[in-house]
Amino acid sequence: MQYDPRMISQRLWKALYALLLLCAMAGVRGQALNLTELPPGYLGGHAELLLEDGAPLTQTQAQIRFEAGQGVKGERNVPGFGIGARAVWLHWTLLNSTDISRDMRLSIGTTWLDAIDIYVIGPERQGAQWRMGDERDHASGLKAAIGYEVAPVFAPGRSELYVRVQSIDPMVVPIELLTPEQAARNDELVRYTYGFIYGFLIALVAYNFMLYAGLRDRNHLLYSVYLTTLICLNLAYTGHGLAWIWPGQPDLQRYVILGLMVVFGCAGLLFARRFLDLKSHAPRTDAWISRGSAGVLALFALSVVVQSHLAAALLAFVFFGVFTVSMVYLGLLTVHHRRVSGRYFLPAVVFGMLGGGSTFLVVLGLTPFNTLSYHALELGIILEATLLALAVAHQVRLHQQATLHAEHLASHDPLTGLHNRRAFQERGQALWSTSARGHRPLSMILLDLDYFKQVNDTHGHATGDQALVMSAQLLTKACRAGDVLARWGGEEFILLLPETDIEQACVFAERLRQEFVEQKVHTEHQTLQITASFGVAQRGAHTNLEALIKSADVALYEAKHAGRNQVQRARRMNELPL
Repeated sequence: MQYDPRMISQRLWKALYALLLLCAMAGVRGQALNLTELPPGYLGGHAELLLEDGAPLTQTQAQIRFEAGQGVKGERNVPGFGIGARAVWLHWTLLNSTDISRDMRLSIGTTWLDAIDIYVIGPERQGAQWRMGDERDHASGLKAAIGYEVAPVFAPGRSELYVRVQSIDPMVVPIELLTPEQAARNDELVRYTYGFIYGFLIALVAYNFMLYAGLRDRNHLLYSVYLTTLICLNLAYTGHGLAWIWPGQPDLQRYVILGLMVVFGCAGLLFARRFLDLKSHAPRTDAWISRGSAGVLALFALSVVVQSHLAAALLAFVFFGVFTVSMVYLGLLTVHHRRVSGRYFLPAVVFGMLGGGSTFLVVLGLTPFNTLSYHALELGIILEATLLALAVAHQVRLHQQATLHAEHLASHDPLTGLHNRRAFQERGQALWSTSARGHRPLSMILLDLDYFKQVNDTHGHATGDQALVMSAQLLTKACRAGDVLARWGGEEFILLLPETDIEQACVFAERLRQEFVEQKVHTEHQTLQITASFGVAQRGAHTNLEALIKSADVALYEAKHAGRNQVQRARRMNELPL
């Protein structure tokens, strides 16, 4: 029997092709996962994937396609398909190598998926089915911050697991298969984590709202609103809202996450406008933010009115990305304009951008999913919120310091740092009233530097200022804590001495006079001796503080007229017994 070499060659090629096809199908379908030795983490990389290309498939139709080798092996442990993707089927073959049924927990860790169908086909072709998703009237199986969870039971032998997911919102599918004990530990960790996050953010909201109530600084109010929208957004996309606040309302759930993304971005931009004071140094940017925020809100409202879920999703995610980058841009712009607020704002929003950007890309399926990258938004926002809270507090401190500085300038002499006339009158009136009510002694010293005009004319005003500062320091050091010292004007100083009679005041004035004699002012060419003349008066028949000042001024005039560098007490006829 003769063999045609070409026929043999064709048969060999066909056999090789069939072998390669079988190997490829085996590679696609993979080996069964043993329930006693499940790989850690998410299972997307061990699944077969099948995208629907037309009408929705039934489980039987999907199974036939998988068996025909139309599925592809998952490349990522968490598949991501973006916004408006086609429905996807995932398939696993699971092996229970024990002789008893195994109770497991299957969780799909995103709460905004529109429709999820889960099928478990057992060894005897018996099946179990679950239907869930936030577009369905009753989101059964939803666990806040966990996702959708069911409790399949796998009989001994081989079982097939099919999951169909459909969503207009970004379709990211983190699937885990855990033991009940592992699921319980995971639940506990999640509860503690979100308890901390919400407690921290709510405390910041309350703190800033109380600051606004006390200080009426709108930065605190807008920051409280910004944080409140963040809390609401987190409650919505983690499923807390659907599980606890608006259960069984798919029409609301369809748009609430997307709407809160838009509101959160607008609130952040409005806070940035106010905090960075863009109107004063970047008015055009300020106007664009105002108009842009209003425009985005109007477009989103229009999307809801026309019931375009896809348009709302695209708008929300595009705006969220623009918002994240814009916050950093505003910080850079403010730093460029040499505003101190930008130095505190920029590092904060960089953390927010890194965290939000990481979660944003993961949700869109553009970067691999893992626990850290998916929850980077919460971490970034906590860091951002902390730094922004410190920045707002620092700004308040700056305002308070500016206010205190203004008040200080209004009540103190800028050269010597002593109280000025206004402050002396305010403090002196209080001491006068106390002395008058309690019939307690109160004395006053008014002093004037001798020949001070000559010092200015001969040696310059800088030397005169030096003499004034040294004199103020001498008087400050000599005064008691309760005394009131002020620069009265020019080269005159005034002291009000509570609980001091005229004799004690004169002794004190004489000691000051001697200290002035010993004081030297050094110039470039010589050393000057500065002396002072003193007028001393005690509260007696005076009807008010101004009358007492006048008595001391008359005594000072007499001291200067008598030759200067001496202490002169007011005449006794102006005093009455206490």
